[in-house]
Parts: sequence; C-alpha cells; structure tokens
Amino acid sequence: MIVIPVLVSLVAVCVVSFFLYLKWTFSYWSKRNVFTLPPVLPFGNANKQFYRKATFTEEITEVYKVAKKKGLSYCGYHFFFQPTFVPVDVDLVRKMLTVDFQYFTDRTIYVDEDVDPLSGHLFSLKGAKWKALRTKLSPLFSSGKLKMMFQTLVDCSKNLPAVLEEAIASDSPIDIKDTFARYTTDVIGSVGFGIECNCLKNPDNEFREYGKKSVEVKGFDAIKFLFALLSPKILQITRTPNTRKDVENFFLGLTKDTIEYRDRTNFERQDFIQLLMKLRNKEIKVESATNNNSKSDGIAYYQNGLTMNEIAAQAFVFFVAGFETSSTTLNFMMYELATHPEIQDKLREEINQVLAKHDGNITYEAIQEMTYLDMCTFETLRKYPPLPSQQRECTRTYKVPDSDLTIEKGTAVLIPIYAIHHDPEIYPDPEKYDPERFSDEVKKKRSPFAFLAFGEGPRICIGMRLGLLQTKVGLVTMLKDYKFTLNPKTQLPIKFEPFQFVITAQGGIWVEPHTV
Repeated sequence: MIVIPVLVSLVAVCVVSFFLYLKWTFSYWSKRNVFTLPPVLPFGNANKQFYRKATFTEEITEVYKVAKKKGLSYCGYHFFFQPTFVPVDVDLVRKMLTVDFQYFTDRTIYVDEDVDPLSGHLFSLKGAKWKALRTKLSPLFSSGKLKMMFQTLVDCSKNLPAVLEEAIASDSPIDIKDTFARYTTDVIGSVGFGIECNCLKNPDNEFREYGKKSVEVKGFDAIKFLFALLSPKILQITRTPNTRKDVENFFLGLTKDTIEYRDRTNFERQDFIQLLMKLRNKEIKVESATNNNSKSDGIAYYQNGLTMNEIAAQAFVFFVAGFETSSTTLNFMMYELATHPEIQDKLREEINQVLAKHDGNITYEAIQEMTYLDMCTFETLRKYPPLPSQQRECTRTYKVPDSDLTIEKGTAVLIPIYAIHHDPEIYPDPEKYDPERFSDEVKKKRSPFAFLAFGEGPRICIGMRLGLLQTKVGLVTMLKDYKFTLNPKTQLPIKFEPFQFVITAQGGIWVEPHTV
C-alpha cells in the first residue's frame, strides 16, 4: 500500500522537475538579451503548431515580422527545449551561408546510419563526410550531364496529354499535384535508377506508392518528423528511426537489385546509380578533410568505396527530393496560372513562339530561350518555396557581426526562407503573383540572398538545375496545347498542411483542363 504513494510522489517530482527545466531553458535567449516571442509551456514558441492551430512556417514568419518591425537583425525561437537562432537581416544570412560558412557547415537534421540507414544521405550528412561526397556527386548535375538527360525528361512528359484528355472526356477535374508527382516520379526513376516507372499510365505503380509514403507525415510520424528536423538528438538518444520501415525495405531492396543486375550483366547507364557504383568500386577516389580547419583531425572518407546502405541513402534522397519539390512547384504554378489567365495566356504565347523556331520540338535550347517561363518559375518558388526554412548547426563558436552576441557551438540556426520571400520591404505586395519581379532589371535592385528557395553557399541544392529543367519541361508540355481553370474543389484561400516536409495545400489544387 505504501508503494503507490511513493510512486505518485516520484512521478510528481519528475513532472515538476521537467517543467522547471523547461522554464530554465526558455530563459536562454532572454539571458542573452535576444528578442523572442514569450515562450509558453510546454512547447515554447511552437505551441500553436503542436495543437495544429498554425504551421511551423506561420510561427517562424510571425516572430520574423515582429523582429523586423523592431529593426532587429536577428531574434530567438524556442522549439520545445531547443533554443534556435533566427537571422532576420538578409546580409547576415549572406555572411552565415557563404563568408562564414565554416561556422555553419552542418544541418541539424537527424542522421543515424546504424539505426536508420537511409538517413545517411547528402542532405543530412555532416562535416568531412558531407564535403567528400558532395565533391564527387556534383559532376552528375553539370550542364553537360543535364543535356544528356534532357530527352529522358521529354520522353517522360509525353504521357501528360493522355491524362488531360481523359479528364476532358470525363468532364472531371484533376488533382494537379498528383499528376505532376507521377510525372516527376517517372523522371527521377529513369534518370536516377534507369527504370521506366510509367506512373502517368499506372498511378498505382509501387514507385509512386512508396514515393507518397516517403513524404507522408501522419500520426506519430509527424512528431518524429518535427524532432528529426529541429531536435534530432531526441531520436538519436532513443534510437528511434525517422524513416518508415516499409520505405526503408523498398529502397534498400531496389538499390540492391539494381546494382546486382548491373554487376551480373555488365550493364552500364549514365545515371545516378551508376555514379554511386563507381564510387563503390573506387573508380572515383574521394578524400576530404574536416571543415573545421583543424589539421590534426583530417579524415579521409570513402577510401574503401561506398557500402550498399550508403548508396541506397543517396539514391533515396535523390528520388524523394527530386520528385516532391518539383511537383510541389508545378502544383502551385498551375494554381497561379489558373487564377491569372492573362499570365497563363502570355506564357503560352511565349512557349508556342519559341517552339515554332525549333520545329515544334521541346529542346534544351528552346527551354533556355523561354525567359517568361523562367520568371514565372522563380516567382512561384518565391511565393511557395518548397522548403520554407533551412536548418543549420553552429559548428564553432561564432561572434555575430556588429553585435555583442556570441552563438555557442551546437546552437541550432534557422534560415526563415518563407518569411524573407514574403517580406514587403524586399518584395512589395508579397502576396501578389508577379513574374516581373524576376526580370533582369528588377533582380538587379535587390540582394541575391533575398531569394533562397534552393539555399545558398556551399550547401546550395545540388539538384537545382535538374529540378528547374524537369519543372519547365512538364509545364511546357501541358501549357502549349491546353489551358487550365481552377475547379471549386480547391479550398480557398490556400492554407498549408501542418507537419509536412514541403509546403502542401490543404485539400489539394484541383484544375480543369481545356484544349486551346
């Protein structure tokens, strides 16, 4: 009988101690005279997000706006018990991502290759291991390689009209995000794995199935996802994998089967898997020292080639990032074009005029000539950056320029991309969709670091050019012969889903295609 009161007392002590610890943690920024919105127990500045009253993007944008009105160049944010530094001034962002990159080389994102093999990919790797792999993967995305891949992109887009004709015949609206995701899955499956997925013809293809599962964030997975981004040490301490087991098994199995087939048949193809196989076979030598300028702990990585798990991890992030971010951009671009028919008509006119010079064919050179298409693409990425923020970790104690603040080693840093893209001082009337913001003349008037959809500095998105290319090819294929209007199934005004890896519209974007 005595045991129960003792247990109750112990639980009470633990709970009180935990909340006292949180209260002490929430004083982190105030002790350093750094502005932040008042944190609230138990989630700090993230209460609205955990209660699904706001998205993480909205919460960060709110603190950004308040700090900007106060004339501050930075502020603080408390995600549960993770104090996070948020640069507000664009010039400070520039310094942190480029000039002072050696202080912020790593992302805070979860990585534990023993517990979660697919987490050891280029996007999350740290220090010397990241630098070594980045150096050797970069050649895959050169302009020469993209030209070689271009016809594959065009071939993958040829089934898009069939999807539109089917919708027209049945007088049915289409979920444009799903359509574009099937197209980009076909592209990445081909240029990445050398596999014809045919997701546009067969939406139930397992590539599409596991593609959706890899980015779905529901239930407990949503909580894991947030901690993987903002407090990864919790997952590491508890040895909790972030990747779903069935997704892990699929990509590990796919990679193994693809490589074993090529080894057995001596089949070669100029794609992502082939390059990774060359790293495995040590045909490409990879050595790099750590980025902390310390000669004493220089380390050579991948001297023995890549393991099967390391290859699978790179293939996994190439696939997921490649299909999801581009389909997201296409999704919101189509929404804006459907709601701004005058912009849609102007873009279609440019597309058809340029294609007429190239005998009606979609060529690499034709895409480069479409300047208004480029402007529309970048304005979409401004208004709807697929990744609304980027995380960094302070890897060395850093003195913030022109201030008395020193950021401690290990402190999380968050670059508020969405907030910067919607800052009216940088982009007047930021909610307006205006492609002219990205004309050469207008771009010259603002800092290049006011646009961060792909990041900047040494960790800028490695697949940026491929992503832009497949986005433009997909849109040109659909827009040259069809026009689009918005269907009432689209929930207006657009609201974003919480707990998602990329910006996602609640209820989807539904459009009606019509022949021109």
